[in-house]
Amino acid sequence: MTDVVVKSASSTSRRLSTSEKILAMLWQVKEGTVSAFLPEKYAKKYGTSTPQAYHSAVFRLRQKGFIKQKSKKIFTLTPRGSKEALFSFINGETVTYAPKVPKTWDGGWRIILFDVPEKKRHYRDFLRRVIQVIGFREFQKSVWIYPYPVPSFLRDLLFEENIKKYTRFITTEEIEYDTDLRQLFPEIFPRNAIK
Repeated sequence: MTDVVVKSASSTSRRLSTSEKILAMLWQVKEGTVSAFLPEKYAKKYGTSTPQAYHSAVFRLRQKGFIKQKSKKIFTLTPRGSKEALFSFINGETVTYAPKVPKTWDGGWRIILFDVPEKKRHYRDFLRRVIQVIGFREFQKSVWIYPYPVPSFLRDLLFEENIKKYTRFITTEEIEYDTDLRQLFPEIFPRNAIK
């Protein structure tokens, strides 16, 4: 099994390439036609490309073995393409991500622990950037914490084949002495309100 090249997730306004858009869309819908890649729903989210750019990207994705033609006009992901598509989808989600912070804290903490080996550093770096975009704060080396529910795309990433055995995701409502955790989020827990 070959590793997929992981592009960096970022909170900047970086646009996805046309190939990344197609892979991200196929990750969501599983199959589609070239004309199906052009709907307004995806253009609003990922930005627009010309029909010619889509046709060229489909050709390149087929050459790389990321997509295959299921029927005359229908394209679907290959197993190799599914892995690449997940990362394109997560890149698209992080580019457009806006945290939905509830008005009141639910009392829960979301904790991610990870120890990804050096030979899989690109996955570790990608994971770190994604959790930073979401709003996690580093509590200790490779221990990250967040006080709100997480988006589903993070769970998709945490359970990805090359990452899942090196990560743990914990949701808890009880942590003895969480004052130091609260101090990581002064915008939520003002200093004078922390006991």
